[in-house]
Amino acid sequence: MGIALDTTSEGNGTSGVLILVVIAVVYLGYIAFKRHGFRPRRVETTLTGQQLRQVFKKKIARKGWSVADDGNPMIARSAESDGIRQGISLKISEADGRTVGELAAILHKKKVFGDTAKAYSLRWRMNAFIAQVRRLDSTAKVMG
Repeated sequence: MGIALDTTSEGNGTSGVLILVVIAVVYLGYIAFKRHGFRPRRVETTLTGQQLRQVFKKKIARKGWSVADDGNPMIARSAESDGIRQGISLKISEADGRTVGELAAILHKKKVFGDTAKAYSLRWRMNAFIAQVRRLDSTAKVMG
């Protein structure tokens, strides 16, 4: 009779480590994806400052959000009852005969491991603003 060798335990340990590495890589990629979505953006357009402000009100300050400061920068915030406060600002200036809008997330909380809480709301609102500006002005340049 021979001695039976069990090699399956070595394979299980290696595959367990591999699974943990894959989970860690996917998680870090997901965090980077979310942060990239609400990075600061700069828009150069032929729209007037007033038109940009109207787009900001229509696309950012809606569905539970409101304009908290109507100055320059203009600031929209989520409701306090929402739990986690978020905010987006729009600073408007003029350069070379075009209106420049600088859009940035100014209030966002981080979770325990550095992941941003409710990042999708910031991403959707900022992307909706950019898309509307592009619809109104096909020559608009977006940086960031």
